[in-house]
Formats: sequence, C-alpha cells, structure tokens
Amino acid sequence: MFHPKSTKSPQRLSMILVILIAVCADAAFSGEGSDTGPAQAETDTASVLTPEAAEVFSSSGQEEKIPPWDRGFRFRLRETYIVNPFDLADDNFDDLHAFRFRSQLWGVWNPNEWWKVHAMLTNEHRRWLKPEDGPSGAGFTWDEMFFESLYIQGKTLNYTPYGFIVGRQNLFYGEGFICWDGGPLDGSRTAYFNAVLLQGDWGKRRLDIHFISNPEKDEYLPVVNSKDRYLIEWDETGAGLYYTDESLGGKKLEAYYFYKNEDDPDGCFPESNIHTVGARTTGRSWDAFDFGLEWASQIGDRGETGRLAWGGYLWGIYDIPRDVLPLDVGLGGFVLSGDRPETEDYEGWNPVYSRWPKWSELYIYTLVNERGVACWENIGAGWLNLAWTVNQRVRIDGKLYWMWALEEAPDPEKAVFGDGDFRGMLSTIRLKWNWTKCLSGHFLWEAFQPGDYYAGDSDPSHFLRWEIYFKY
Repeated sequence: MFHPKSTKSPQRLSMILVILIAVCADAAFSGEGSDTGPAQAETDTASVLTPEAAEVFSSSGQEEKIPPWDRGFRFRLRETYIVNPFDLADDNFDDLHAFRFRSQLWGVWNPNEWWKVHAMLTNEHRRWLKPEDGPSGAGFTWDEMFFESLYIQGKTLNYTPYGFIVGRQNLFYGEGFICWDGGPLDGSRTAYFNAVLLQGDWGKRRLDIHFISNPEKDEYLPVVNSKDRYLIEWDETGAGLYYTDESLGGKKLEAYYFYKNEDDPDGCFPESNIHTVGARTTGRSWDAFDFGLEWASQIGDRGETGRLAWGGYLWGIYDIPRDVLPLDVGLGGFVLSGDRPETEDYEGWNPVYSRWPKWSELYIYTLVNERGVACWENIGAGWLNLAWTVNQRVRIDGKLYWMWALEEAPDPEKAVFGDGDFRGMLSTIRLKWNWTKCLSGHFLWEAFQPGDYYAGDSDPSHFLRWEIYFKY
C-alpha cells in the first residue's frame, strides 16, 4: 500500500494450488472453524464482502454448544495488476503487479459460557513483479508475523445483558461507512483495532461503548521480523457509542456517536478532533425490495481551523423472482462533502475509521492525489448494479458509477487535475465462487475513465485481481 510519508510478473504457484485443492478435499468433509473475532456488522451486506469479511459476519452469533478449545488456519493467495493508479498517464510507468501470500493461524479458549480468549497470528509477504523491487524497494520479503487479534471477552456475564471485549479485535459496524479498518496503510493485510468494547444486549436492542487507541505503528504487541511499518499516518485515539434497534417490525435502526483524535508525532499533518453523529436504517419491503440509508454530520477542528462536514448514502435492491430471472437490480448513490476554500472552516468529510475500498479497489489509489490513499472526501456518485446468481456456487456482480466532485481539488495546480467537476465513470465486474466450505475465490476487474476533473490528456486506469481463499 502507498504510504505518504515514504520517500521512496509459475511453477511454484501451480504447486500451491494443487496442495490447496488436495487439502480442501479432505477438510470439506471434516468441518471447519469459523471463529474470527468479534464483529458488529450485519448479514444484509455480506454478499458484497470479501470471504474473510463475510466470515466475520457469519460468526458474530453464539453457538448453542461452545467447545472449550478451537483452532483454525486460513490462507489467501492473490495476484493483482493495477494500471495507471496514481497519475492516470500511460507514459509515467506507475503500474503495480504483485503476488500476495497471507497466512493466518488462530486459536480460541472458552473456559465456560461467559469467558473467551482469542488469538490470531498473521503473516503476509509479497512477490513484486512491477516494479521489480516493489514501491519500497524491498522486492520479495517474508515480512512480519504479528497478532491480528488478541483479546479477552466476557459474554452476558452471570446471565446479565452486559459484557466486554478487551484487546486487539475487529470493529465492524453497518456497511463500514464509519468504522471498518483500523490500519489503512497496510491494505487488506489487517483491519484490527486496539480497543476496549463494553456491550449491553437486550435481545433486539444493543448498545456498544468503545475506546480505541491505534498508534501509527504497532506498539502494543510483539512483532516477529518487524519492518517498522506504518499502519496509519498519525496516532489515533477515540471513543464512541453505537446503538442498534431491531424491534421495529423487520426494519433496523442504528444510531451512533464517534469521537476521534488524529495526532501526528512527526508533525506532517495538523492535529484533528472529529465528532461524528449519524444514523442508519435498513430493511425489506414487499418481500423483494431491500433498502439502506445512512447519514452523518461532523464538527470539530483541523489544526487551527474549525470543521463542519457531512456525508451519507442511499441504495435499493430489487430481487427479481428466481423463477423469472436470477437477477438482482440495484440503484444507489453516496455523497461526501468537500472543503470550500472560500470559507474559514474545513468542510471536507473525514472517513473516520473507513479508509477501505468500500466502493472501489482501484480509485483508492487515485485519491492519493488529494488527501491520501482511501481518503473518501469531496465525492458525489450514483450507481447502477446488476447481480446474476448463476447457481449456488457462482455469482457475478457488475456495477457502474458516475462520479463528480462537489468542490475544486485541494491542490488544483497539480498536473493530474483539470478544471471541471466530473470525476469520471468507474465500472466494476466481480465473479465470486464457492467450491466447498473451505475453498472460495473471485476475479475482479475495475476500469476508470477520467472526466474533466482530471487533465485532458488523462488515460484510463484498470485494476485486475484474482484470489483463492482457503480456510480450515
């Protein structure tokens, strides 16, 4: 992943695939582990998530009988090729091509129905083909081994509605509009938070209170073969409330408050305090129409400047009866405020803990030219989606975005920018397949055609990736 503070294409593959298939044939009949750590996200968005994220969704409920010990292993293999991600120019040779190998080993101890201890070790190494030595000049490295999770959980203690989770854990809320990834600079390698989570669960009503501390580098737990890697540009601390109500006759209502402080020890970015208040509702109508709506407002400061921002999204998906046509048709859009240079305040949306590829794997890199990688801000977009369920194992999703900028670019003198407000058109096609319970994968192609928000001679950019994901 690109880092703003940095100054700076098989036989083996075939063997890996053969080994995975052989192991999977045995593992598919012997069961699988599913414990991935705590999560507060919901199943109505799991169909658009990565396999590991969807697994977190599916494991958020408690089993009727909990074994005292459990363990598992996961392996994710990816090849990614990205064309013109940063400068939208064919002649500047900023293409990226790499293989990514991520392995995870986890274990759980449940001494009784109330207590749980969870740990997971993760390693991801990459083989760079373009540039040959990688963006950081490392080329091929075994990279770090670190704790993706390590926490203690108390669940419905002494048969009360109250519990807690203390330690390194996942915090997923809703569709990830506000809270999804605690370390965006390492890409999809990790998503953890160092947090204390207090929980109250009254059946159809739940309340979470969280306290977060995410330093710019991993400081709290040991790292084997440490590379002193940046996880985020600054130190982040925060706290918040998240309320969920499912007692409204098939509709879900969520309301939240998040406070976050961003403080860069190196002084490269102004200190910021962000207060975010928002709400989200989802549901199903007429037995075939799903909808979602979320809106949030922000106040606070950015250095010596006041902050006033807003953002949200709206979508609807119609499930065509399967005996007619196995298609889902969706329409939606999102809008995130941008800074207005003629005012004294800073009006640009802060994505809080959601700097991840929610809408695009490709466009997060193009955003480097503005506030930083995956800094979703100053964007309005409408989209159309078609999803074809080929069978129980194969699904194809296609989506088309029309995107524009609400305000001018933060640095309009950069050569990459033009003088218009139409960002361009983004198309995505994803084929997902599930071979067995333990083996899945996908193929993804994204293409971006720049508009007049960018320079007139800008070239299209592309993102291509295939993945095989094994879990046991």
